[in-house]
Amino acid sequence: MTPRRLQGGRRTARAWAVCAALPLLLLPTAGAAQPSGVWPIVPGEGIGPVKIGMTLQQVRSLSTRLPCEIAVAYSDGRASRLETNCGVAYQTPEGITVGLDGSRIWWAHGEPDQTVPSNFAGTRADWLLYRGAGIGFRLIYAEGGTLIQAIAIFKGTGVPAVRRPPVVPVAPPIPLPVLGD
Repeated sequence: MTPRRLQGGRRTARAWAVCAALPLLLLPTAGAAQPSGVWPIVPGEGIGPVKIGMTLQQVRSLSTRLPCEIAVAYSDGRASRLETNCGVAYQTPEGITVGLDGSRIWWAHGEPDQTVPSNFAGTRADWLLYRGAGIGFRLIYAEGGTLIQAIAIFKGTGVPAVRRPPVVPVAPPIPLPVLGD
């Protein structure tokens, strides 16, 4: 596999500035529609318009439309792994994006199929891989918490994962009327 990085040219600097300025409190919750200007990360399929299985020429033709950089690895001339380090511009359906605390990953996906150490420059980090779905998250551990540093997409095994249903707020019961004294 040969990794290649795509950039949207001048748009990349502006996109990074916009990404940094957006408040993370506006991230969608599970089941919510993606906000305008946010590109979907679809496990096992792709990141925004870049999809698993595309040729180098197809991916290059999209590079000027991307709000942020996507690293693409190729196998047999086709995209086999996509990775982003861009927050907010790319999000999963559950609203998971680079820059968030990692606790949301376990809520949405449960225990990973595999945890691979990914330490760098004295910083503890792990890749949490969900092979069935075709998604992985690189977490950095610091000061008692975790931070999502990267999200990778690859062809999943298709083995269904158990998902926790979204939490739906329940209205408190209405008290029955009191008859008489």
